[in-house]
Order: sequence, then C-alpha cells, then structure tokens
Amino acid sequence: MSIFAKFGEIIIKLFNLIGTVIIEITRIPQHIRGIDTDKVKNDISRIKEESKIEERLSNIDVSKVKEKVSSTSKSKQSTTRTEADSKGVSEKISFPAFDKFSSKEKENTILKLQLISGLFLVISILYIFRFLSLILYGFLAVVLVVLLWYLLYKKVILMYAEDFNAYRDFFFMYIAVGIILVLVGNSASLTMAFPFQLMPSFTVLIFAVIMVAVVYLIFRIRYHRDFTYGQVIELGKNTAYVRVDYDIRSNVKPDIYVVETNNIDVNENEWVKVQIESGILSMNGNKPVRIIEKVASSN
Repeated sequence: MSIFAKFGEIIIKLFNLIGTVIIEITRIPQHIRGIDTDKVKNDISRIKEESKIEERLSNIDVSKVKEKVSSTSKSKQSTTRTEADSKGVSEKISFPAFDKFSSKEKENTILKLQLISGLFLVISILYIFRFLSLILYGFLAVVLVVLLWYLLYKKVILMYAEDFNAYRDFFFMYIAVGIILVLVGNSASLTMAFPFQLMPSFTVLIFAVIMVAVVYLIFRIRYHRDFTYGQVIELGKNTAYVRVDYDIRSNVKPDIYVVETNNIDVNENEWVKVQIESGILSMNGNKPVRIIEKVASSN
C-alpha cells in the first residue's frame, strides 16, 4: 500500500468519525428524555445542604458589589468614549483600490486565480488516473501553488485589503481539495463508499464534485453577504448609477449598475452600501438593486 493510500485511509476514517459524532448529536434529545429528573433534584438539594451555599450568599454585602460594578462600568464607558473620539464620528471603511488598479486588471487577476486553482484540481485527477508521474505532478503542483501565493500576497492583498481573507481562503480551499483527492483517490474505502465499484474513475469524479460543493457551502456560510460597496457615478430620478468592483463575497461582477436611491440623499462620487439580489447558483453574478446607506471611505 502506497503512502497516499495510507493517508487516504486515515482521512476516510476521520470522515467516518465525524459522521458518527453527528449521528450521536442527533440522539442527545433521547438521552435527555431518559434522565431521572427526581433523582437530579434530590442530588441538587443534597449538594446545596452540604455546601451551605445559601448561607454564604446571605453574608455577601450587596451594596459593596453594586459600587464595584458601577465603578467598573464607568471606567469602561470613559475608555469607549476616548476610542470613539480618536476614530472620529463615523467609522471609515477601506474599499477596493479603484485608483491604483483598473477593474480590468483586477478581473484578470481573479481569472488567473480561478484558472490556477482549477488546473490544480485537474492535475490532481490526472495523477490519480496515472496520466502523470509523481515527480511531474509534484513539480506542477509546486509551480501552481507558488503562482497562487504570489497573486494573492502581492496583488490581491492590495486590491482587496478589506476582504483579503475571503479571497485567500476561497482559492486555498480548492488547493486543499486537490490534495485530499490525491490522498484518498487510491483508497479502496473510497471505492466502496459509492455504488460504482466497477467504475472507480467515476467514483473519484463524484467525490471531487462533492468536495467542491462542500467548499462552496463552507465559503458561503462563512463569508457570504447580501450587500456590496460602490461609488455613485451619476444621479437620476430616484435612481443612481453606481460603479461596483468585483466582490467575491457577494458574487458581484465589476460594472456600472442602475440602483434605487431608496430615498437616501446621496451625491456623486460618494461611497454607498448597496443591497443585492442573489441566487444560490448565479453563474452571471448577483445584481445590486438599491442603496442601503452612505458610508465613509478611508481611501
């Protein structure tokens, strides 16, 4: 058994353990219903009598406790006011650098990252099917990871400083999917997990689709938001033209959108928070529809 197959066995056992834990969690209500409540009440009464907790509580000077809590809260309030004064009246938010990088340049950078992460998945599957040797796969994998790291930490971190963690996690999670595929691809346990024992290649592809879907759900749960930021370009009657940059968290493509002003007094060149209309699997991106509020820019 190769080292990859051994790692694959370990990962599959880990998944089985996680599944067992989830099943046991669903059984917690049954265990709770089986508890003898009368016995629990008797045990609590016995502990209270032995520890004499009621007698100790009666000896506490409540007035001193109130004075201490009051002084602590006043100290915290003064500290909060000082911090607020130092920051200014409104909190400033750092938006994508429109001036430093063009929308086309940023869109091309994201496209390169998507191609790199997709290629990593492809070469991982090719290695599992023995179309690539271990040496060639290792070389290509290192090159792709280095390119991904360079684009993220040399460009994306400047283009999307506020949301950099979302971009980093999104693309590195797909690298992790490729590595997991290699580790479990040759495992007999994976083949037996699906009813395609006669077609092991199809089993690997099904597992890859499942892993990609899991990554999508994890990212959506952790980072998805139903709004984005944009800059007002031109005003109309109850509408505004808002320039929006690429936003991976709200799945919005870079463009100029016509949105409702929502009775909010905005001026040209001001930054605004815009609500979006989203679909679960929107391939063309979500659409900004209305302004939620004005925000201050720190750029």
